[in-house]
Amino acid sequence: MEQQTLTESLLGEFPRSLITGEEGGLFLFYGDPALFALSPLLAGWRLELGERVLFLDGGNCFDPYPLVALAKRMGRNPQSFLSALFISRAFTCHQMGSLIFNQLKTGIAVHRPRLVILASPLETFYDESVPFIEAKNLLLHLVAALGQMAQDRIFVILSPFPRKMAGRRAFFLSHIKHRADKIFRIDHQIAGPEDSLQTSIRISEEKPSSRTWVLPVLEQ
Repeated sequence: MEQQTLTESLLGEFPRSLITGEEGGLFLFYGDPALFALSPLLAGWRLELGERVLFLDGGNCFDPYPLVALAKRMGRNPQSFLSALFISRAFTCHQMGSLIFNQLKTGIAVHRPRLVILASPLETFYDESVPFIEAKNLLLHLVAALGQMAQDRIFVILSPFPRKMAGRRAFFLSHIKHRADKIFRIDHQIAGPEDSLQTSIRISEEKPSSRTWVLPVLEQ
């Protein structure tokens, strides 16, 4: 199912309480790539309030169409809706580091967002052309910087499982888990008889509490 369709299907089901009511913090959503369907919902609710949202894309995964569809569902003009979303892309771990250490601080000072989304930031760190120790040291400094900036705003990290075995680089995700204030695992489930399979998104909170939401995916 395409991201746009999946996002629209989850519109009435996704629990806003996952990130609302929080002053700040580092929130990790990891697991199945279906988690990318959640980012338009997370961003859309902040945009609906007239806020600005920063989106850092480390996996070239930003798709504007789910947000356009979401704006229409909310009765908003898509162009003005998207004008409050500011996107920066990184294609290497060093570019991601530069975005966070330099440009992100400026973007926060100028736009004063309540929400910052980092989509697939670890994708750039799995690149084996960068020595492991070099990538590890950069990640340690990067996550420490995010923790400081997340004290008075919400940082959402969307991190799908690596597309191939990560080896020693599996440390990167485990380190973010260690530093995150909240952790949610995303699983895309298909169950039931062969002639009536049911698809759902399972959100399992792993930190600080243990809660589970199963969101039915309505076929479009």
